[in-house]
Amino acid sequence: MTPAPLFLVGAPRSGTTLLYKALCLHPDVAFISNWGRRAPGLSALALLNRLPRHLPEARRAAWFGPEAANAYAYGRRRPLWERLFPAPVEGEPLYRRCGVGEDGGGPPDPQVAARLRRSFAAVQRFAGGSLLVSKRIANNRRIGLLAAVFPEARFVHLIRDGRAVAFSLSRVDWWQDDVVWWYGDTPRRWTDEGRDPWELCARHWVRELAAIEQGLRVVPGPQRLEIRYEELVEGPIAGVRRVAAFAGLAEDPGWTDELSRLGYPNRNEAWRDKLPEDVRARIEELQLVELRRLGLVG
Repeated sequence: MTPAPLFLVGAPRSGTTLLYKALCLHPDVAFISNWGRRAPGLSALALLNRLPRHLPEARRAAWFGPEAANAYAYGRRRPLWERLFPAPVEGEPLYRRCGVGEDGGGPPDPQVAARLRRSFAAVQRFAGGSLLVSKRIANNRRIGLLAAVFPEARFVHLIRDGRAVAFSLSRVDWWQDDVVWWYGDTPRRWTDEGRDPWELCARHWVRELAAIEQGLRVVPGPQRLEIRYEELVEGPIAGVRRVAAFAGLAEDPGWTDELSRLGYPNRNEAWRDKLPEDVRARIEELQLVELRRLGLVG
């Protein structure tokens, strides 16, 4: 029987990558690595997952940047050793090789389900962990499929203020040329059509949130955990440990010590100072129903 994985879901720019990497520091966690992404058919490459456990300083630098300060390290050219160092990634090629489409949400084809279970089990076996953790933004739209394939799987939904998400999306380098699933084209195309780029950023959070919550309806309550990004950045170590406990991971002093060595820059409130008032009002207008429901505005 394939052990039940843990899936991290959340709108892009909600902190899922940081949470993912922090969990993957735990010695009992297996993950899809950059090597597994390159060759998804070679599950034995997950043996390389074992290497970072023995090289904590190199792991810290490769996964979180030279100062171990963030999940992302924009604006610098990464040396070859960092690009080759085994690290947790989203791993879409593995899903694709198993026949899982990015829009899959319903019951899977039995052969697709069997391939995905075998692939996850093989990665976990070679990596040597007791829990496979997967973070993939496209999983927001295929929770129903994943829950059908892995009935005992657990899901963590990380929620961030939609205004902060919209602001963050507008600033990352990949956003302009990334295909937005509900629009069918890129933000660059959206702007070329003469449409407001802030509207796309604002609506994307609403659409991702709706897809996640629809998918989670089929997941039993004890197998779901909701956590707010704002709480996570205020108390990051406690927040990550809470997720680990929910996932069934044992306390590990070495892991806790490693978490304490990381920097957790809190840029969550930057949007309040940097968004022009008219832009902020437009975003809030588009997100108002969800912001109110989540208690983020009065």
